[in-house]
Amino acid sequence: MFRPVCFLLMMAFGASLANAGEPVVLFDGKDMAKWYTFLREYGTDKDPNGTFTIQDGILRISGQDWGGLATRDEYSNYKVEVEYAWGGKVWPGRDKNARDCGLIMHATGKDGAVGKSWLEGIQCNMIEGGTADLSVTGANQKYSFKAETEERPWGKKTGTYWKEGAPTRDFPPGTRLLWFARDPNWDNVIGFRGKDDVEKGIKEWNTLIVTMKGDTMQTQLNGVTMTKATALTVTKGKLQFQSEGSEVLFRKIILTPLD
Repeated sequence: MFRPVCFLLMMAFGASLANAGEPVVLFDGKDMAKWYTFLREYGTDKDPNGTFTIQDGILRISGQDWGGLATRDEYSNYKVEVEYAWGGKVWPGRDKNARDCGLIMHATGKDGAVGKSWLEGIQCNMIEGGTADLSVTGANQKYSFKAETEERPWGKKTGTYWKEGAPTRDFPPGTRLLWFARDPNWDNVIGFRGKDDVEKGIKEWNTLIVTMKGDTMQTQLNGVTMTKATALTVTKGKLQFQSEGSEVLFRKIILTPLD
């Protein structure tokens, strides 16, 4: 009996290894089964204006109503790959500002806790000129991170830019880590383009990869490493895309477990 039992155990162990890292298709071009919606004015899974729709394999967040699209499950230790493009539509209240969305990682707590619209979490910002900036969404002190940075001019203020090998500083709620080459003359105006921007223009497809491993976080945009963070104080949660006045299109969202 010894040899067959060992063989079966080895087969079972091998099968578990084979399944490790198997991608989770969060959006398959057909439905939003792995997600739920929350809108400031309507609550959970009520979307009378079609803020979240799918057509011809493309997921559209119109931006009309403020809120978010969140995963039903929580995740830790993973890489998520997102292919997105800015649409042309903007809505009153943000029709003159840079197009804005956002991907909240390790999101937890009550729906609508932040601005009556979003979950708390660590945000990979998605905004014209500033995609891959990192910040805490909300004011909950349980969230913070560290990053290697240098200070440089940013408009009329001093910005804190990611720079590998530089001294490390803390990022509590209310602070923002800027991606390494963010334009120092950035202005919050629609269609802003910085001279060194990695993100592509309107209706052009971008690939955003965010890796959450243990208490670390790394962002890549179109193959370029944009920011890195360490010492994340929350290491598990949902993912949430924000709807906040700007049309965003998605054709791929795949999460790959790292353990």
